[in-house]
Amino acid sequence: MDTKQKRHQEYRSWKKGYYHLCTDGWKEGQIFQNPEQSRIGVAAIALASLKYDVVIYAYELMPNHLHIVLSATGSVCVDIFGFLKQRLNLMLGQDGCRQLSREYDFKLIPIDTPEALRRNILYLARNPYEKGFCLPGAHLWGSSYLIFNQFVNIIRGTPVGQMSTREVRRLTGSRETFPPQWEIHPALGILPASFVNVEKVLSLFRSPKEYMTRLVKDYESYVSISNALEEEMSFSQEEVQDVMFQTARRMFPDKSYSKLTEQDKCRLAVELHNRYRIPVKDLSTRLRIPEHIITQSLNSKDVGRNRALA
Repeated sequence: MDTKQKRHQEYRSWKKGYYHLCTDGWKEGQIFQNPEQSRIGVAAIALASLKYDVVIYAYELMPNHLHIVLSATGSVCVDIFGFLKQRLNLMLGQDGCRQLSREYDFKLIPIDTPEALRRNILYLARNPYEKGFCLPGAHLWGSSYLIFNQFVNIIRGTPVGQMSTREVRRLTGSRETFPPQWEIHPALGILPASFVNVEKVLSLFRSPKEYMTRLVKDYESYVSISNALEEEMSFSQEEVQDVMFQTARRMFPDKSYSKLTEQDKCRLAVELHNRYRIPVKDLSTRLRIPEHIITQSLNSKDVGRNRALA
């Protein structure tokens, strides 16, 4: 039994609950290279919601991977991944594209509290924004636009029951039967409102302002989930500055930033690097401390002791 099989066996032992399913970032190519392939990707997730005992709360398609927040057993999650991989490989093969290898896999992250569910929902909504694709909630191939958006009732499609079988197959890449009330948009395919439980997501946040503030400002949660998924991440210069000032206020509540000593800034640099994975080069630029000084601070015995206590 190889590592992948052992991991799937462990996943299958997990009880029904909330999970974040994230497929591997495919380094050999892109899965969703155009709108047609993205439509089929959304349709595959929609089909999974019909075929399996699962509830979908959020999803985002990225060029070389996808995210889904759902509730199901671990065994069902493994089956869903296998189904999605099969559907995507069929699509890629028909389009003459390189297919996903046998080793291509996924990670399953348990979500065990309402706060963890909030953080993972925010992580999905932030993902396209983090990659520079669009504003939060403006991604075409995800469900985050359903959250606190008045345009949802205007972005409508045609009910499946009013469409020809040929047109449904063209827009979904599937011969399966979809519920007649589900709506299909001519550009976006199956609309997420047809199969995503957005009511649960909305109940997690008190207001649009709370949702958007946390989405943009909750850097620590984003880093924590990114680490768990082993995903690459980066902050813009504006975000680095924002994180830096936030952390300085927390660490030195009795000092203004302009009054920080070099020793204070070294402590600040260590905290920013360890907690937020901000590169030494960026820290050096923002804090105006030579890179070698920050590196020495990171390697000091006191820092090692602080890391152990963190």
